[in-house]
Amino acid sequence: MDRTPPVFGAQARPTIFLYTEEQRGNQLVESPVIGMLSDVSGSDKLIVVQDPHSGLKFVYRIDHDSSNLDAAALTEQEASLFDGKHAVQIDATSYRLGTAENAMKLLRGKTQWIQDKGAVLSVLLQNAAARKSRFAAVRIERDRLRKVPPGVPVEHLPT
Repeated sequence: MDRTPPVFGAQARPTIFLYTEEQRGNQLVESPVIGMLSDVSGSDKLIVVQDPHSGLKFVYRIDHDSSNLDAAALTEQEASLFDGKHAVQIDATSYRLGTAENAMKLLRGKTQWIQDKGAVLSVLLQNAAARKSRFAAVRIERDRLRKVPPGVPVEHLPT
């Protein structure tokens, strides 16, 4: 299992490894961290990670106890706007767009996460119906995976 730390640099975007269960098989997929969303009070903080295959930018709630990232919404904001100066409104709440480095701090140094499949399905269905950024109201309940199975393949981003 690859435990390569995320890459930080002038040009490089930080990455995490997301365990996904999908048509291509169960695997850890290296995915770019785009930034974070924080409401005005700072009590609701979410991270934005781009799916390297579809290009979709998922907004995730972090569940540190189970190592799961729960998809909450999709965003179409450009990566360059995640600079701490811009904001977006989702479901009548304003969220500041924070940097990828600040998003990594929310992850507390952990680079391997499990993508909750039920949450992703809920967000994809919500997005198909609404065609705009909003939080998925209903979550498809599935058994929650708490540990990445040993020996799963790791897919790195092209260099």
